[in-house]
Amino acid sequence: MDFTPVRNGMDFLLSAFDHLSQREGVPGARDLKYAVLHLQAAVEVLLKARLIREHWSLVFSDPGKAKRVDYEKGSFSSCTVLGAVDRLNNIVNLQITKEQRQAITNLADTRNALTHLGHTASVYAVEAQAALVLDFLLNFIHRELRPALSKEGPFVETTMDQLRTRLLHIKALVSQRSARIEEELKHLVDRTVECPECGQWAIVLGDEPLSCRFCMTEWDAPHELAVWYKEVNSGGEIFPCDSCNHYAVVMRAEVAKNRNASTPICFGCAADYSAWRRCEICNDSLVHPEQSPQVCSDCEPAADEAY
Repeated sequence: MDFTPVRNGMDFLLSAFDHLSQREGVPGARDLKYAVLHLQAAVEVLLKARLIREHWSLVFSDPGKAKRVDYEKGSFSSCTVLGAVDRLNNIVNLQITKEQRQAITNLADTRNALTHLGHTASVYAVEAQAALVLDFLLNFIHRELRPALSKEGPFVETTMDQLRTRLLHIKALVSQRSARIEEELKHLVDRTVECPECGQWAIVLGDEPLSCRFCMTEWDAPHELAVWYKEVNSGGEIFPCDSCNHYAVVMRAEVAKNRNASTPICFGCAADYSAWRRCEICNDSLVHPEQSPQVCSDCEPAADEAY
C-alpha cells in the first residue's frame, strides 16, 4: 500500500480550504459546516496513515485484538482521533504538543456540534481553529508522511504548494482581525483571558454581555464560561465569588498580562483572588486575607467552639 489514505486526506484538506475560501474568507453556513467536517476528516485520515506506517494494528481501537484479515477488509473499529494523537506521541515517539492536541480537540468538538446538534459556529472561531490545525497538518505531512512516499510523492508535493498559499491567506485573515482588536484590549490585559472556542486572547472578564471580542461567541452566565475554560485549559477548581455571587472564580486562570502564571480570578466581575485563602476548616470556600481566623461564614460556629 502506497499510503492511499494520504491521497484521501489531501483531498479532504483541499476541500476544507475551498470551503473556507468562499466569499473572500467569510464563508456561509453551508461552506463553514463542510470546511469543518472535511478538515476533521483530513486530520483523522492523515494521523492514522502515520500509525499504519508504524504498524497496521495501531489503528484498531484495541490493538491487542487486531486481525490482519479484518484490517484488509476494513472491518474493524478504529481508535479515536485523540487516541491516534496519544499513540503517535507514546508509541511512535512524535512530539505533538499540548497546544496542537488542544487545537485538534477544539476542531473535533466543533465538528460534533455541527453534525449532531445543528450548532451554528462563528466564522471567526472556525478560521482561527482551522489555521492552527492546518499549520500543524502541513508540517506533519512534510515531516512524517512525505519522506516515505513513492508513487504518491509528486501528488503530495503539488497539493502542499497549493495548501501553503491558501494557509497564508487564512492566517492573514486571523491576524488582521487580531490586530483590529489589539488596540482596544491593551489596557485590559489584567482581565483578558483566552477564549476556549477560538484560542484568541480576547475575552474581557466583567464585560456585559460576556463574549469573545474575536469570534463573538457569547456565554449566558459566567459559570458556564468558567466551566468550559476549566475543561479546556485545566483551570483548576471553581469557587463562588464574594463580590458578585457568581460561582465563577477559576483558581488557575491565565490573564493576558501574565500568560505564564496562574491568576485566581472571577469570570463574572473580574475580581482578583490572588491574596485569598481557602477556609481552614472546610477547604471549600475562599476567605478574605484580612479575616481572622481564616474560616468562611459557614464554618464560623465551629471555629468559635475551637477557639
